[in-house]
Amino acid sequence: MRKGQANLKVVPLLSGKSKRHPAQLDSQQKCVSLQTITTTKALPQSTANSSRFIPSLPVKSYKELLQQRLNDRLKSLEAQAQRINQLSSELDAAILELQDISTQINAELRAINKKAEICEYKTRAVPYMKQKQDGSLVLTTRPIDLYKAEREAAFVAQKLRRRTRRKRSDALGEF
Repeated sequence: MRKGQANLKVVPLLSGKSKRHPAQLDSQQKCVSLQTITTTKALPQSTANSSRFIPSLPVKSYKELLQQRLNDRLKSLEAQAQRINQLSSELDAAILELQDISTQINAELRAINKKAEICEYKTRAVPYMKQKQDGSLVLTTRPIDLYKAEREAAFVAQKLRRRTRRKRSDALGEF
């Protein structure tokens, strides 16, 4: 770039004419001479709505900002408590699956005459978030029912036995 030239392509508005005319470019067709830029006058454009003012944005007071921040934090707290309870449920399911796998392994160990318990359960609770009457949260534990599946299976088996007995007695009573 030579002295007295700017690295801009400018289309100046010539005074007294309604159309735009391109400025004269130098021989390389890359730069406009500095003289063309400095002699071009930027005319302010008048608009019919120049007397309009920019409306101000609503400004929140410090107390309103604190209240908004508090509401955001309460939502975060509630979401985190729900996440803990979701993880608690997943942990509960994982422990029950662990127990099922260990029960199968124990049965296989007994089949080959080895008397060993492959897994021992000392803690039978998982963390849990609960809400008190006043709305505050409490991190506590809830028990894991390791024998729920066995009790449910026994209950279903007993119910099926009763149905079978009733059907037999009804079938014998019809003859």
